Amino acid sequence: MKYRIIIGFLILSSFIFSSCRKSNYETPAGPQVIRDNGGGTGTVTWTKDKDYLIEGLVFVNDGQTLTVEPGTVIRFKTGQGSAASALIVSRGANIFAEGSESEPIILTAENDDLTGSIPVDATGLWGGLIILGNARPNLTAGEAHVEGIPVYEPRGVYGGYNDDDNSGVLRYISIRHGGTNIGDGNEINGLTLAAVGNQTVVDHIEVISNTDDGIEIFGGTVDLKYISVAFCGDDAFDLDLGYSGRMQFILGIQYFSHGDHLLEIDGGSDPVQGKPYTYPSIFNGTFIGRGQADLERTAS
Repeated sequence: MKYRIIIGFLILSSFIFSSCRKSNYETPAGPQVIRDNGGGTGTVTWTKDKDYLIEGLVFVNDGQTLTVEPGTVIRFKTGQGSAASALIVSRGANIFAEGSESEPIILTAENDDLTGSIPVDATGLWGGLIILGNARPNLTAGEAHVEGIPVYEPRGVYGGYNDDDNSGVLRYISIRHGGTNIGDGNEINGLTLAAVGNQTVVDHIEVISNTDDGIEIFGGTVDLKYISVAFCGDDAFDLDLGYSGRMQFILGIQYFSHGDHLLEIDGGSDPVQGKPYTYPSIFNGTFIGRGQADLERTAS
């Protein structure tokens, strides 16, 4: 099995025992600050020759398309609660973020200098990447408001009846140090796929050091391939609400001191026995837990 996307595990691991929580790196002068006043990003291309800094919740609105060039680095303002930063692709919007093996797209905290100065146990520095689609979730109403986004935000709704829905392409992307808390224990996953359809392409993705789940999928039919999740505070992979896609070549690694399940699979919630059932097909999975030493430490 080859995980040629940056993965960064070996580089980051050298900082496991560091007590530093943030680096001294400062975003280069003159970054292009992206804020959302309700109009979303617009149909736009973000290029690797610019420094991007996301401030607050930024949406790709219905009907808009965000294209991200290979090698682009997108940093996110650090903050909790109302100051949380995240990128959300709404229902009816598209994202085409196609990195490459040699030029991955990186989503990380504002102070990350990309040389390992932020330690591997630094989590919750920003939000995450959220994709909302029109496929079916296991919900009586057929749609719901995604976790991690304030309930008063109408663009945070996912779900529909089109299992062939297409939200775009995510390829060769590294998501680092996310999972900020927006309030009341409501944390954002590294990558959230909510009712995303099977025409969406998701492959060669890594999520490193997220406070909540690495990847959580709420219903939908999207397929995932070549996925790595490491050192997250909750589950590596969490599959809910009738997800029925395929997953192949997936890797989950826990940090030595935290993490819940490497793979959690749940049914519906409203109703529990409703359809579609959560029925994923998983091939070629490798899961590495905290190990016996941690179990003995916890029991003592």
